[in-house]
Amino acid sequence: MPAGPAPAIPDWYRVGWRAVSGVDAAPAEGEERDKRILSQVLSELYYGEFYHNAAVIFFAVAMTHYMTIFRLGWGWLTILLATCATYYTTSIHRVRTRARDDMQRELIKNHLATEHESAEWINNFLDRFWLIYEPVLSETIVSSVDQILSASTPPFLDSIRLSTFTLGTKAPRIDRVRTFPRTSDDVVLMDWGISFTPNDVSDLTPRQAAGKVNPKIVLAIRVGKGLATAAMPILLEDISFSGLMRIKLKLVTNFPHVQVVEMSFLEKPIFDYVLKPIGGETFGFDIGNIPGLSSFIRDQVHANLGPMMYDPNVFTLNLEQLLSGAPLDAAVGVLQVHISSARGLKATKIGGGVPDPYITLSINNRAVLAKTVHKPSTTNPHFSSTHYLLLTSANMTEALTLGVWDYNEHRKDNDLGSANYDLSSLHEDAVQEGLSLPILKDGKDKGEVKFDLSWYPVLTPKKLADGQLEPPPETKVGIVRLVVHQAKELDHSKSLSGELNPFAKVISNTSEVHKTPKFKHTNSPIWESPCEFLVTDKAKTTVSIKVIDDRDFLKDPVVGHVSVKLEDLLEAKTKQVDWFPLSGCKSGKVRMSAEWKPVAMAGSIHGAGEYVPPIGIIRLWMQKATDVKNVEAALGGKSDPYVRVLLKSDIMARTEVIDNNLNPEWDQILYIPVHSLKETLLLECMDYQHLTKDRSLGSVELKISDLARESEGGRLPHVSTGKKTVADPIRLDGGNVYKGKLHYVAEFVPALNIQGVKFDGQDVLSETASSASGSLDGNTMADSVTYKVPASPTSPTSPALHNDPAPAHENADPAAAHGNGAANGEPTDGYHVGDGVPNGDGAAHSKESSVDAPIQLSHTELMKYQSGVIVFNIISGRLAKKARLEILLDDGYWPSVGLEKTKSTTVKWDHVGEGFVKELDFSRLTLRLNEHPEGDRDDIIAEYKCFTKAFLEEALDKKAEFTLTNEDGRYQSQVLIMAKYVPAEIKLEPRESVNNQGTLRVTLIDGREIRGADRSGKSDPYAVFTLNDQKIFKSEVVKKTLAPVWNEEFTVDVPSRVAAKFSLELFDWNKIEQAKSLGGGKIDLSNLEPFELTERIVALSSDKHGDKGEVRIRLMFEPRIIAKARKGTTFASAGRALTQVGGLPLGATKGLVHGAKGLFKKGSSADSHEDDEPMPVDPPATQVSQPVGAAANGATPFPTSTLGTGTPPHEVGTLKVHVVGAKDISGPVPGEAVKPYVVLRMGEKEYKTKHTGSKTHAPEWNEAFSYVVGPETRTLLAYVFSHHKFGKDILIGEAEIDIWKHIQANAPSPIKSSDVRVELRSGQGTLQLQLDFELGLKRQTSSSFSSNRSPHASPSRFSLGRKPDDS
Repeated sequence: MPAGPAPAIPDWYRVGWRAVSGVDAAPAEGEERDKRILSQVLSELYYGEFYHNAAVIFFAVAMTHYMTIFRLGWGWLTILLATCATYYTTSIHRVRTRARDDMQRELIKNHLATEHESAEWINNFLDRFWLIYEPVLSETIVSSVDQILSASTPPFLDSIRLSTFTLGTKAPRIDRVRTFPRTSDDVVLMDWGISFTPNDVSDLTPRQAAGKVNPKIVLAIRVGKGLATAAMPILLEDISFSGLMRIKLKLVTNFPHVQVVEMSFLEKPIFDYVLKPIGGETFGFDIGNIPGLSSFIRDQVHANLGPMMYDPNVFTLNLEQLLSGAPLDAAVGVLQVHISSARGLKATKIGGGVPDPYITLSINNRAVLAKTVHKPSTTNPHFSSTHYLLLTSANMTEALTLGVWDYNEHRKDNDLGSANYDLSSLHEDAVQEGLSLPILKDGKDKGEVKFDLSWYPVLTPKKLADGQLEPPPETKVGIVRLVVHQAKELDHSKSLSGELNPFAKVISNTSEVHKTPKFKHTNSPIWESPCEFLVTDKAKTTVSIKVIDDRDFLKDPVVGHVSVKLEDLLEAKTKQVDWFPLSGCKSGKVRMSAEWKPVAMAGSIHGAGEYVPPIGIIRLWMQKATDVKNVEAALGGKSDPYVRVLLKSDIMARTEVIDNNLNPEWDQILYIPVHSLKETLLLECMDYQHLTKDRSLGSVELKISDLARESEGGRLPHVSTGKKTVADPIRLDGGNVYKGKLHYVAEFVPALNIQGVKFDGQDVLSETASSASGSLDGNTMADSVTYKVPASPTSPTSPALHNDPAPAHENADPAAAHGNGAANGEPTDGYHVGDGVPNGDGAAHSKESSVDAPIQLSHTELMKYQSGVIVFNIISGRLAKKARLEILLDDGYWPSVGLEKTKSTTVKWDHVGEGFVKELDFSRLTLRLNEHPEGDRDDIIAEYKCFTKAFLEEALDKKAEFTLTNEDGRYQSQVLIMAKYVPAEIKLEPRESVNNQGTLRVTLIDGREIRGADRSGKSDPYAVFTLNDQKIFKSEVVKKTLAPVWNEEFTVDVPSRVAAKFSLELFDWNKIEQAKSLGGGKIDLSNLEPFELTERIVALSSDKHGDKGEVRIRLMFEPRIIAKARKGTTFASAGRALTQVGGLPLGATKGLVHGAKGLFKKGSSADSHEDDEPMPVDPPATQVSQPVGAAANGATPFPTSTLGTGTPPHEVGTLKVHVVGAKDISGPVPGEAVKPYVVLRMGEKEYKTKHTGSKTHAPEWNEAFSYVVGPETRTLLAYVFSHHKFGKDILIGEAEIDIWKHIQANAPSPIKSSDVRVELRSGQGTLQLQLDFELGLKRQTSSSFSSNRSPHASPSRFSLGRKPDDS
């Protein structure tokens, strides 16, 4: 026999008739359906039984003919005739047998439906089986009923016990059965005539009659107390019963295959008995002889059973639920009830006076589950108490009753009224806040009660796509179902009679949560008493059982006790150990078992108490993927792949989306904090979908143990095993099928072993958990403990740390972010001040710490480390709307921390998340509220921006409150956060440093020795600059020269200097013909010094004409964090201009950054404050302006080389945007004319123009729109779409206009105007606008012929740009 479990049946096996027949398969479509129909027709016409027989005749004649031709003898002919005769005989026999079976089956069906049949076969079986089963059945009934009788004994009696019980030797009988065959396939309907007549001996043999035992039940009632007691037996015998019962079975495919059994009596059953309450068996008198009493008892039995199971009423047994293993009384969640207050109570005490009210909680006004303390002498009591109730599935369809009572010290409390709340509404919204219900009594209003409800369901396993069950997450908070089964061999030495009256108490830590029933006169009680209670910390909970002897009026002594840790008790169940010896006694043991049900309460899953500090960071260089799966081949397209990194089902990071490419190249570096060598990262390749859910293209697993190993401890408990360059095959979902390869480089970067990177979890449940314990039906619980919720800590928040939604403050000094305010809370002892200081390579050495001891660093020393993991303890918040809180760092492409959408506007998260910072001095942090329920879509309603270093100075080791708002100052929300910082020893490559990205200012000066392309030997040159294969700037044409002078300037954002492909190319302009190339050259940006003007000579060359000419340019690179633009998601100009490096001014940075060197030199001070005057930030690439009418006055025509030098206004004003027109607009196909229109967006406000009536390259709109703008409003976004009447509009270009670089907002003139021309990105052409700004608010209007405002919210994170509504 195999030792292990049987292997799983493969999916491709066909097992059972359903799988073989294909009855559950989807109906065939298209050609498959036609093939199936054709095969059915052919089978009927050419392959039926008739044609088979006819074919045999033709076969015999043909074979006889050929046998004659080949001169075969009579022997072969005999064999042929025998074969045909055998086939014919067998065929005819099968036909007759099938016909006979069919006719007999139909006759039996009619017979079953109209006549009864006997069941002697089963009666014969019952006669023999009953003699074996009856003793077991009687013992089971006595053990169950006897315990109930003992626990229900009235006070004036000593005990009630079943001293004798037997059902006799004659088995029940099934006299007749009638079956109804014409029901649905999953229903069995039968009528059973049943009887139990043990006194009828007519069907017994003389030997069976001589040994017959009649049913007999003796109930012993003991009267008296202690030793002075006497037993009085009550005898019930000669029981008989008969009746006609209808049974209906509902069948199902899964175990136990019978879902519901419905039983009902079609007629009143007949029963008889002999009851002798006095005198016993010898002198007893049958009360049935008393006139009228027997019929009265019979009528009472019929009156009670009639509504339950007399036709048409049915008695239902749900076998599927009963046999599923889940108790019917099991709790399905925890209901948190916070009772705030009651108002306007209308009641007076007897004799006058103000009531002393308190509130009780119950379900449908049954047993009290919890209650508040009473408030003396008030009609407007303020309770502010929280209670936790365990509810069953049945309770969720009932009502929560809040009863208001008047407390009386010496008499019964008075009922003041009640309020009822329907719990079924919690399915729609689990958090109900600010509820107010009227208190009613006798239909009259007696005041109102205010309370809050929060529902936390039990976490259950989830069914995955492959059919497997994913276990629920481990939590420290949950519900324990404890069953105290029984006790044996209890020590009775302290009892004079030698018998105990035992009961048991269940204690969780120090709180009593349950008490079993009391049993009389037994040393081996069988309680089978379950209870459920709420546990706030599984690891710190101890369960104790005390077995106590009930002594009535005397003190009850403890017989014995046992204490077990909850985790040990749960593990004992898995090992099938449930007996535990009692302590404090000579003998005795108790049997109990426990079950754990996790609950997702605040802080139970990602709570502060559950947090484990990171051991390091995985640096993932996602290079590319090759030959990925094409999930859009059916639509003629290609997949839009990106890679997301998952750790324990949480998305930690993701790459950008590469459109329409089966061989995407991302070339991105991702950072993922890890906490254990046992963890595994899942690199999942996904196909982006704009409207539907993204589809998986396969995944690759990366084990942390392959990248790191344990060290000897100390400052680096784990070290890297080296870089791992991988080209893993991508495994598709649902099997061992691979498609494509994922190329990446992975490396482990260790984190310092810092002392005190822990949080104290908000264990607000521990004081109230004892109130959440209940008995079987959830209707009775232990006395509730009233808990007063502490007020949330509040403190003044620094004004500089309030919302910074716009780029206006991005260049501000982070030191100013502190202001005069201080976040609430004193610094904790999370980090201890030590003597170690960072050395040149970022290491720290503590003089007092040993090799294995964690490093002790002060806050100042911690902030000197530029790279590390910021740990966010998101405690609570007061939100303007229900939304998801997200925390973004640096480029903000994907949130470092993302929470689920809240179910309430007042929320307690107690959630811990992490984010990696590469360079602390130049990092930025964004808190934002995303109203969209999905994690990869954006609908931002409020945000807060600051420098990461300023954030840490406010929130490191202390609670700090941050205010989030939108650009208009609305949706103000407060979030309370505490932070920790874990430095990591990482050496950044040049491509990772902040000086690798930023703004490049390019000045096109002049050219020399340009090749002459015209007949005159001259050229009309203009320059085109390209960055990463996208055209970013086109200069003005200089006519008839070989030495052009431009002196034009533009700026462009460079995401990566190291990887940038920057080039220029000169063209000869022709009025009629296509422009001809005069040569081009590449420009290397990797060796530029930040903040230093560098002049370059670019030599021109072409494949056709060779090297000829050169162009002189001037470059200056300004490092800053550039926000990566997601598809269709617009961001303000991101990043902070680096006005200094470390603590050095700009003039001292020459030579500091060169080649592969990092931003910070050894020994530099990285935590010094910045200069007060930051370097001004230029507008995005290729936007120029001039005063309105300058061209008409003889000024230089567009484009001009002078950029605006405007500044933001000091107050709010009105900006009027005139969309004038555009030039050189082209569709997706170069040279294609389009019907364009423009969409303008500023913040949440969006307008669009009308599309042109005809296709053109130079559209004119002349439409105007107005916006309310202030100093924090920086950018105007413009999108140009090509209108298609029957198809989707296509984005053909976009631009970002820096408003205050073109407007002199603080100039003395009342209206400040500027003509702006901006080069379109992601397309070609230029857009011309006129901006008019006037201080003071104006009503936002658009011109009479302008388009409507787009109503929808922010687009998805990766969409191609939101398509506005058509005009």
